[in-house]
Amino acid sequence: MVTKNTRITTLALLIAMAVALHWAESFIPRPAPFLRIGLANIFTMCALYLFGGLWGILVASSRVIIGSLLTGSLFTPSFFFSFGGGIAAGITMWIMPKKIFSMTGVSVAGALSHMSVQIILAMLLIRHRALIHIVPLFLVVSVITGIVNGYCASIILKVARERSPYLKSF
Repeated sequence: MVTKNTRITTLALLIAMAVALHWAESFIPRPAPFLRIGLANIFTMCALYLFGGLWGILVASSRVIIGSLLTGSLFTPSFFFSFGGGIAAGITMWIMPKKIFSMTGVSVAGALSHMSVQIILAMLLIRHRALIHIVPLFLVVSVITGIVNGYCASIILKVARERSPYLKSF
């Protein structure tokens, strides 16, 4: 049985790891301003599968806010791209039927949702027709990163469940 303290501690660890990856990923060169691998979403998925959708969204939003504070990008366009995409991905992954889709499938749907919202926000903010030409590339990248992140999340959850007596029931 998972106690309240176990849930709070586990969520704090998931948020801390997500923030660390969010921050570290800001040092990786990107071909476009809002094109990232999104490794921090691995921990959003872990929270979602361990504790439910609202907790996954809490991890996603906390990661974006704290990570943006660390990188000095709070309330900049990249913050809103990341926050909007993170919330959209969290909601999408929450509502995906887990009995039909694998963890990787749920992750791909979240990644596509994340990127779609970022593209829409970019089109609203930048208002340049050329953005439409990069949509296919961004969606392909989303599928690839969704597969990688879903696979990583499934490995992390498998190991966590094997090694933690508190998480075996999930």
